[in-house]
Amino acid sequence: MVPRNETGEASLWRSLADLEARGESAALATVVATHGSTPRHAGARMIVRSDASLVGTVGGGRAEVEAVRAAQRAIETGECELLDLDLTTEHGVCGGAMQIFVEPVLQGIPFLVVGAGHVGKAVATMAHTLPLRLTVIDDRPDVLSGIESLSGVVRWPSDPEDFAARLRIPARGGILIASRNHELDARYLQSVFAAEREQGREFLFCGLLASCTKTAKLRNMLCPSQVEQERWMRLQAPVGLDLGSETPAEIALSILSEAMSVLRGVDPLCDEEGRPLAIRIHRRRGDSL
Repeated sequence: MVPRNETGEASLWRSLADLEARGESAALATVVATHGSTPRHAGARMIVRSDASLVGTVGGGRAEVEAVRAAQRAIETGECELLDLDLTTEHGVCGGAMQIFVEPVLQGIPFLVVGAGHVGKAVATMAHTLPLRLTVIDDRPDVLSGIESLSGVVRWPSDPEDFAARLRIPARGGILIASRNHELDARYLQSVFAAEREQGREFLFCGLLASCTKTAKLRNMLCPSQVEQERWMRLQAPVGLDLGSETPAEIALSILSEAMSVLRGVDPLCDEEGRPLAIRIHRRRGDSL
């Protein structure tokens, strides 16, 4: 039985507000048109949470099952869908037809920050203003308390072993490894790589906060096989655009600039026509190349 809350329109909007406060994604299914005999009419709405639990209803039966499936696709892909449902035979026996518009709401790109130190907190603070669904992980619960003021940010107290057991790789999303030492970084990265292999997909953006020396050391530790070597080549390490960053806030800016460019599929060093930005800047200033 799918958990449901059916206490009216006000409850639906309160549920959306609660989901936003917890940083959770959902989808909204709205009946936009009906014909003939239907269980609900235009304007009926239903929220589908990421765990498939429901608030409200669009009528029950097979039609609602199809709406829930479409909602789960919307949560996963971020795309809207218009369903045309025949209630005579295919999706029910009411004798009518319904159109249900399904849209993702509270949608953000999943982004995990492993490490709530100075840089991790700066990344969380800056990422909070971006279209990201943020989770911060640290094995020290007391350190995680330092980001309590950021609404919608999920705090996850977790050591690398717990992290490995619970990690789910999103269809599109990012992760930053920035724990307090390279031994922990190695263990968290091992968890990420293992989960990716088991689940058959990768983080679109996977960044490692490290110097070139630390990066090389971790690569030697973690990549004995050809498969792991190939995965490492898709890792942003050392992470961040070269902005001459020094302070945690500047480092966070460089990391998130690179992360958003990868997640959006944009080369930050080229314009929309693929030309290097330096050429465009020089030409604008009238300088010779």
